[in-house]
Order: sequence, then C-alpha cells, then structure tokens
Amino acid sequence: MKKKAIILIMALVLSLTGCASGKSPSDESHAESSAETTPQTTAAVTEKLEKPADDSVSDKSVSETSTEQMQSTIVDETLTSMLKPLDSIMVVEFVTSYGYNPADPVVYWTTMYYYLCLYGPRASGTSYDKNEAYLIVGADVVREVGRVLYGETVAMPPIPDTIARISLHDDGNYYVKNDPRPDCYPEFVSAVKNDDGSYEAIAQLTDVHGKILINHSFHLTPKSSVNNLLGQQYYYTISSAGVG
Repeated sequence: MKKKAIILIMALVLSLTGCASGKSPSDESHAESSAETTPQTTAAVTEKLEKPADDSVSDKSVSETSTEQMQSTIVDETLTSMLKPLDSIMVVEFVTSYGYNPADPVVYWTTMYYYLCLYGPRASGTSYDKNEAYLIVGADVVREVGRVLYGETVAMPPIPDTIARISLHDDGNYYVKNDPRPDCYPEFVSAVKNDDGSYEAIAQLTDVHGKILINHSFHLTPKSSVNNLLGQQYYYTISSAGVG
C-alpha cells in the first residue's frame, strides 16, 4: 500500500512538470502566425510614413519647375522701367487721340507735358512753385525726357502757342501745370529682343475694372549713354509706337 502511494505521488509530480514547460499545438500555430504577420504590418506602416516624404519630393520638383518657368518669363528691369515713358505716350492718345509723332510739335510737347506732370517730380532739381500749381523743371531734364521719348536724333521743336500747360520762362526753367492723372493705369505686357539689341515691347492702359483702353507695341533702342537725371536710369529710347 505504501509502495502504491509513492508511485502515485511521482506520477503527479511528472504531470505537473509537463504542464508547466510544454506548449500546445494551437499555441505554436498562433506564434507562427504572429511572426508571419508582423513584418507585413511593419512594412505597411513604413509605406504610410514614407509616402508623405515622397509626395514632398514630388511637390518640390513641381515647385522648382514652376519657378524656372516663371523666371524664363520675367522681363529685365531695364525694360519694365520704360513703362513710365510708354505710359505718357498712351495717355496722350487716351486723352487727345493723338498718335505717336515726334515730328508734330503739338504731339511732342503734349507727350512731354504728361511725362513731366506724371513723373517729373522724380527728376533731379525739380520743385513746385509756392502754390504747388506748377512743377519747375530744368532744361537739362526736359532734354533728357525728349531723348527717352523720341530718340537721340530728334530735335526739340519750340512750344506751340496752343500748348498752355507747359511753358519756358525767362529763368531758363520750364513750368509744368500740376494736374491729376487721367483715370487709366499702365501695364507692361511683354518684350521680344531683336538681333541688334533693340526690343519690340507691348504695353497697355486699362481702366479701374481692368478693361483695356489702349494696347500698343513700341520699338525700344539702346541709349548711347545712361544717367540719373530723371530719377532713374533709362537704358532705351522709343523710336516708334503703334497698335499692339
């Protein structure tokens, strides 16, 4: 009897040891399944994290391409600065219907008046009279405006009697009536370079709603010399103007 009791105790001990150290087939299957799915899950997460980075690279490439395209369409500042004299020519046509004609003294001085009225205060040595009714401009400034508006070979004609808003006084200065700008706004549209270094430029006048009032092409020729008499450097002169 005692011997049987000892055998039963030993069998019980062995059974408990097997339960503690053994794994069931289902446990092993579950572990293998987890091991197989873990790399796939990690790969999926990695793809999601990396995708925005790929998109940003793509966006950067698009941005660089767009910048290059924009830069290729930008016109040099030496050309866009010509918008001021181009504006003066277009304003004359808008207000008076006079076309560009340096040989006509009325057109010559009407255009000169509008340039000085609109942009003369930028020029060197200019000032207003005590009532600020007239801008006082030196003869050297007027001659330089003529060079820019009409080229370097066109002679300055006397001021016609019909022109009242600009006059030459005994002190050698020109007096320019201070009037408000007409209700129109200039825009520089484009420019194409010729083989000789000149440009065919297009500019326009618009109203406050963006409606085009005047659209002209201009032939711009490089100036022989550049100075700051007009408050900025002009590198070109205008030699012709017509419908854009």
